[in-house]
Amino acid sequence: MRIKKSEKRHQELLKEKKELEKNRPHEIDEMRRWKHTMGKILQELELYN
Repeated sequence: MRIKKSEKRHQELLKEKKELEKNRPHEIDEMRRWKHTMGKILQELELYN
């Protein structure tokens, strides 16, 4: 069974989100980058809902 590209991307995004949640930084500059990256992931995940 072949997985569609969009389904594969959705799974990749969920994996990235889980990793980011697990490795949340505590320094301000790192937190800004983390927040930006997480925002982009969440925004793209919204397209799948």
